[in-house]
Amino acid sequence: MMKGGDGKKGLEGKTQWVDNTFTDEGKKKKKKKNEEEKEDPKWRKWLGVPSKKCVETLPIICAHCNQKLHAKDIPYGYNERRYDDDDDDDLWKTTMKTKFTQLSRDLETNEFLLRSSKRPQFVNARRSRACTRLREREGKSLTEANAIIGRGKMFVLSREHAWTLVGKRLIEEGDGDKTNFLSENGVYLDIGSGEGEVASKLGEYFGTVVATETSPSMVKRCAESHEDWTVLETGTIENVWEKFKEQNIREEEERTSRKSEAAKRKVRRLLEEEEAKETETLRRRKFDCIGMFNVLDRCDRPFTMLSHVRNLLKPNAGLFVLAVVLPFRPFVELDDGARRAPVERLDVATPTSAWEYGVRDLYENVLKPSGFHIEAIARVPYICEGDHLAGAYVLDDCIFVLRV
Repeated sequence: MMKGGDGKKGLEGKTQWVDNTFTDEGKKKKKKKNEEEKEDPKWRKWLGVPSKKCVETLPIICAHCNQKLHAKDIPYGYNERRYDDDDDDDLWKTTMKTKFTQLSRDLETNEFLLRSSKRPQFVNARRSRACTRLREREGKSLTEANAIIGRGKMFVLSREHAWTLVGKRLIEEGDGDKTNFLSENGVYLDIGSGEGEVASKLGEYFGTVVATETSPSMVKRCAESHEDWTVLETGTIENVWEKFKEQNIREEEERTSRKSEAAKRKVRRLLEEEEAKETETLRRRKFDCIGMFNVLDRCDRPFTMLSHVRNLLKPNAGLFVLAVVLPFRPFVELDDGARRAPVERLDVATPTSAWEYGVRDLYENVLKPSGFHIEAIARVPYICEGDHLAGAYVLDDCIFVLRV
């Protein structure tokens, strides 16, 4: 097969390859490739020194369909016309008009897209091979293997996005005193925090951060990166406040806490306030904000998880920030890397349906029956740092900001 050739049927019906290098179309492709290589020659890729404009030509792969994309192709808006076919969607169309928050790709997002490109090519290839060995030879899950190696970092919201969806809302709904109160006494819970990179964007608005994670290696990394947080290795959240209390008391008694004195003081104040309450029901802390990023489609009992979130969140005042990948393709990843269907199945649009239908079904069939109402909706890419094959991998995320 000749480079740049097109397949055509010969007289005998067999495919013949014809060189199109010198056709108009072939010349255009070659010119475009030469321009890209002129801007970002191969030596930049091998040494991990991308140019400033590299982000626009960076090869990005859709992890859902393996389609090759560029940064400009990543969607942040939605297609309103998809709701025109069904009269029942008129109310939902109005909801989207009033609740949808338009975000955009910013400098922090671009920096993350280029993250793997700033490492030499051989380093990315070596990490990828190490991950494969851990999964094939030691039976590690993808999450655990990535945590051990330190690869596969995730990105959902930039700080500017977090400010638009949460920080700005906290200030607009209260006064300076409320914001100061939350920064001292507020408690943020992040469910399935991984290394904590996403949780850190919301956690900075609250005095105390509690993070849960099932992967032991991820728990270790998260705790090392965020010493002032309380990081719990657990897959359940119904008794998360009790676990938070027990771990902090144990660390104080054993003098193993790595928290700063300011963080310790905030935790002590919270525990003293809880102890002063008269009944066990009142002692169960209600969180000011709960974040759950791309966990709902990976947990075994998503409806049960949402009921626990509702019980842990402060009514009326508390915020629940939920990110879900669409199209919705749920599975449970086992410790050995195997996958199976979840016990509880959600009535959400099929894996081939458009983002707009998935958002509608998630709220109408799952979140609304679970007792939540919408404060804001946004669309962002769920980005995984790249490797030696692609600059980055993306999925399509929906962000719900909800209240009970």
